[in-house]
Amino acid sequence: MILRKFLGFVFTTLLTGLFLTVFFAIMNDFDNLFAALGILLAGTAPFMFLIGLPVSIFSDYLTKNLNSKQRFKKAFMIYMIFGLIIGLVLSFFFEHLLLLVITLVASFIYWIVDEILRKKFTAY
Repeated sequence: MILRKFLGFVFTTLLTGLFLTVFFAIMNDFDNLFAALGILLAGTAPFMFLIGLPVSIFSDYLTKNLNSKQRFKKAFMIYMIFGLIIGLVLSFFFEHLLLLVITLVASFIYWIVDEILRKKFTAY
């Protein structure tokens, strides 16, 4: 489980950083995408580690006794609820609702990556 959670953290950080880079490149016409990717990866990694990883572990703990379809739906709700809460808190402090959208997208990416890794690790 520890390896799966670590891989989920790494893949989600990379995918979220890539998503944010493409999003901001489209919105602001970045010239240097590689530098923007590095900055956004450095910015997303601490949030994924300090918020996303504990939520992922908490979700596994809460849904461990459910069948696959129930667990799938409940895990999605847990990720989205925590993404909403964190997004609202960040939006309150930084006064920008775009942070809410970003945290919800990051939560969705983390959920998808975790579900894919769960299927890959239970297949062996």
